[in-house]
Amino acid sequence: MTPDGVFWFLNAYPAFDDKGTLLGVTEVGRNITVRKRLEGQLQQALKMEAVGTLAGGIAHDFNNILAIILGNAELALDDVPEGTPTHGSLTEITRASLRAKEMVRQLLAFSRKSDEEQHPLELTSVIKESMKMLRNVIPTSVAFQTHIPTASWTIMGDVAQINQIMMNLIANGAQAMPDEKGLLEVTLENMTLGEETACFSSTIAPGDYVKLSVSDTGEGIATEDLDRVFEPYYTTKEVGKGTGMGLSVVHGIVKRHGGGIRVKSDPGKGTRFEIYFPAFKKTVEAEKETPEEIRGGTESILMVDDDAAIVNLNHQRLTRLGYRVKSTVEPLKALEWFKADPDGFDAVISDMTMPQMTREILSIRPQMPVILCTGFSARVTEKDAHALGAAKYLEKPLEVRHLATALREVLEEKGAR
Repeated sequence: MTPDGVFWFLNAYPAFDDKGTLLGVTEVGRNITVRKRLEGQLQQALKMEAVGTLAGGIAHDFNNILAIILGNAELALDDVPEGTPTHGSLTEITRASLRAKEMVRQLLAFSRKSDEEQHPLELTSVIKESMKMLRNVIPTSVAFQTHIPTASWTIMGDVAQINQIMMNLIANGAQAMPDEKGLLEVTLENMTLGEETACFSSTIAPGDYVKLSVSDTGEGIATEDLDRVFEPYYTTKEVGKGTGMGLSVVHGIVKRHGGGIRVKSDPGKGTRFEIYFPAFKKTVEAEKETPEEIRGGTESILMVDDDAAIVNLNHQRLTRLGYRVKSTVEPLKALEWFKADPDGFDAVISDMTMPQMTREILSIRPQMPVILCTGFSARVTEKDAHALGAAKYLEKPLEVRHLATALREVLEEKGAR
């Protein structure tokens, strides 16, 4: 490889005269820079796929552990008077468990393959979650400043892809700083454009936009390089510090969202990327955290999970809510109970790892409400669960209020039929 980052493949051929005397060596060089970069991208893609698979497997087990911690803390809170030190400690355990649950969810958002389905999104919460995740992977020598409103206009977008934009821009900014020291600023604002605005490779029409800006105090981009920064495989970074794909991925995602992207840079002072997402609505009501009423019942519930601690936990939860519960870790035993008295149960709560049991139960009673729970699965999605016949799909770790609400919904829907 040459100092300017170009890879050459050289073939050398000896040259002889008619008498066999060596005259010299003929060298033929072939530029294989593109091939080497493609090989690097393939290796990176395979590595990220492996990381995603590993993250999914860890998430399943870790969420089961979190479910046990969170659930037992909730049970203990019911037995401890408010205002006592123990009640305060249990409350902190509950809060920490919910924060850990959110961290796992954010990790999976980065590792999952996106189905590119766009939904109405309020970017404030999405960007804040991304920043929490990225703060843990960016060197502490890089300072963060955020200017994010309490609410922004809604856009049509995909959460995983917005996270990917943030990951690439933040990583790009951190790498641009000498000795990884400097300031990264993230700004989100509503903006109305009164005229067509030039962006990279396109213009965007007048209208309402949500503008996301990411700026750094790094080395900046030379003027002659500005027109090429979004080209695939184009990079000005040292070998091993960049593949040249990050910004092209960002550009592709922004285009799929119907937006535009601009870049401003001052060599030696830093770079600023500005992304314009078309607004879907002008305003969005802030979500109000109103505590749900935890309602119980007297119906008969069949519950099965492959983790004995979770079975014991949810058995206690449901019993305290007034339900009659039969629970086990053995799907065959649960199926025997059901076959012996199909009309004796009002709902089934099962782990997603037992689809065959679910199919057999529904073949006996097609209208039986089934709630499938999962810590994470690359094989069974919410769509798969509903295709299997499940009435509800819940992700672990479950708070008791979510479990109680889901159970009442499926039971009341059954009663309405």
